[in-house]
Amino acid sequence: MKTLHPTKMRNAAEYVRTQHHVIVDPDHTIEDVLKPGYWAHHAERIRVYDLIDVIHNDFDLTLRVTGRGIGFVETRVLRAWISDDAEVSPSSSQPAKVEADIPDGYVVDHTPKTGWRARLKDGGAEISRNHKSKSDAIQAAINHAARAQGIAA
Repeated sequence: MKTLHPTKMRNAAEYVRTQHHVIVDPDHTIEDVLKPGYWAHHAERIRVYDLIDVIHNDFDLTLRVTGRGIGFVETRVLRAWISDDAEVSPSSSQPAKVEADIPDGYVVDHTPKTGWRARLKDGGAEISRNHKSKSDAIQAAINHAARAQGIAA
């Protein structure tokens, strides 16, 4: 029989993870909240395994943070309550079409030190660098945008 190691329960949960409480605007939907890019402005503050309580007039969610990156936070739903009066639109399960255009909110540029790179337009956070071509940097921006929108696996 396997047992839990004695040192695994030394820290109380308050020291291991943070629980955040968020009241979202009435025009935000569950689909909006579940997209990783929704949390872009808080990605630096939120850590993996944190909990986020999302309060809305029509729904109440508890999310566990499963991953994060520059400009996005990935979550999974632990608990959900949805009002009977809430309008839930069917979510699109089709992946975004890969285009040669730079996604909105991204910048692709070149410097001698970094080579071709992809950055967030808002704040200038660097997504990736040292690409050999502009098209590789654009593809990195497209992949990041898809992940931030919850489209990529």
